[in-house]
Amino acid sequence: MTTLIERLAGWATDLDLGDIPDDVQELCDAQRQSVRAGIAASSGDAAYRKIASAIDDSLYRDACASMALDFDDYLCFGHTGHSAVLVTQHIGDEAGANDHERLTAQTVANEIGARLGGACLVGPLNGQLWSFIHAVGAAAAAARLLGLDASRAAHALAISLTNAPRPTVPGFMAPDTKLLTAAEPIQAGVRAARLAAAGVTGPLDVLDHPQGFLEGFAYVPLRSMLGGLGTGWATKTLCIKPYPGCAYLDTTLDALADIGPLDATAIKRVIVHGGALTCGMDELSANYAHDDPSPVTVTFSIPWNVAIMLTAGRLTAAEVNQTWLATHRSELESLRHRVELRHDWDATLRTARAFAPLLHLAALAREAGPRTWLGGLRRVRREHRSVSLDVAGVAKVAKLIATGRVPIDRGPSRPWDPEALESFRMTFPARVEIIFADGRREEATADIPQGAAGHPRIGPAEIAAQKAPQKAKGPGQDAPNT
Repeated sequence: MTTLIERLAGWATDLDLGDIPDDVQELCDAQRQSVRAGIAASSGDAAYRKIASAIDDSLYRDACASMALDFDDYLCFGHTGHSAVLVTQHIGDEAGANDHERLTAQTVANEIGARLGGACLVGPLNGQLWSFIHAVGAAAAAARLLGLDASRAAHALAISLTNAPRPTVPGFMAPDTKLLTAAEPIQAGVRAARLAAAGVTGPLDVLDHPQGFLEGFAYVPLRSMLGGLGTGWATKTLCIKPYPGCAYLDTTLDALADIGPLDATAIKRVIVHGGALTCGMDELSANYAHDDPSPVTVTFSIPWNVAIMLTAGRLTAAEVNQTWLATHRSELESLRHRVELRHDWDATLRTARAFAPLLHLAALAREAGPRTWLGGLRRVRREHRSVSLDVAGVAKVAKLIATGRVPIDRGPSRPWDPEALESFRMTFPARVEIIFADGRREEATADIPQGAAGHPRIGPAEIAAQKAPQKAKGPGQDAPNT
């Protein structure tokens, strides 16, 4: 029997440009624009400049710049652009690949990376901390561009996951090391492809073995999330951020932008109502985003970002800049203490409903079994204390689903259902209330971020085009208007 790694590699090497839908190709174009814009926007970032002075490797430097301001793109289960775009660019240049070969390699990295993130959906890491997707994505793209056959490509993927990266929260949330999050795994993935090209072998059962990768990176391994290749395209869920910062901030900032420019001195209080993902992000950042803001610490904080938006009337790379933050520190400090974030169960449920069609819940419940789900959910509650979770209740529902007593098979027939992907809406609802000193109130809401999959007016391509001019200057220079 073929292993999961061999199936992934077989699909990656067999994929032809003609197999890739036109809309997926167009989204890959937007993704390339976005990554280039993110790199340009980070040119004045102090942490990036230190790294660039120390490292003489253009792929590594670009990966750090792409990560620096969190001004990136993301799919439903992972921020794949750092590796999918940059490996395609750099290794494509080395291999003399044409545009068709580069596009195919980029698609391969996106699809495999998102699936591995989905397989680890219930686990110790999430979002950008799923940095292992850059190791496997880089290996897949490099293997394709270097012309490896299916057998050697499988070994490249296996090698990339043998010593997979497992970043720490302290290393990501505050210091300069955040910028290395994609760069280190990308280098490991490219090396894996080169090693496989030379005949080095890896553990082809690394995703199947009970002591393999998934056991270390998922509390509830969801191997069926590694299927659907060539029928359901994860790239169709591409979202491109309009602001430098975590995606869970975007609807709050969209709502503030809808209200319009405000006199910050007249504001008594700002109340943001958001879902569990937004609240969890903010609670995690609160331990790091203290009185000395930096481009790393503010990008996960609702109070700091609301303060920046109200102070500047916008939020671009020019504001997420060490010099600007230091210059406006007293204004920001005053405003952020007037911002309150409240959890809204309706917002949480709307996000859950938006993601549910991408999963076949009954199949996933049966795949792992009630005992595994219960143990996994207990670990989530224990290790992610910002998540409010009724473990017993969820486990009971999972058991009923798994035994068929709660029939939900009328939804998607499998994970990565094509129709579900086509209609997917990236939903992170936020409601912003502004209370003025004179008693007046203003309110605005946003469900789908601008630039996200399913936004009714402003999709990924539009935001990618808008991001291009956002370039910040170096330390000590005035940031340009964008």
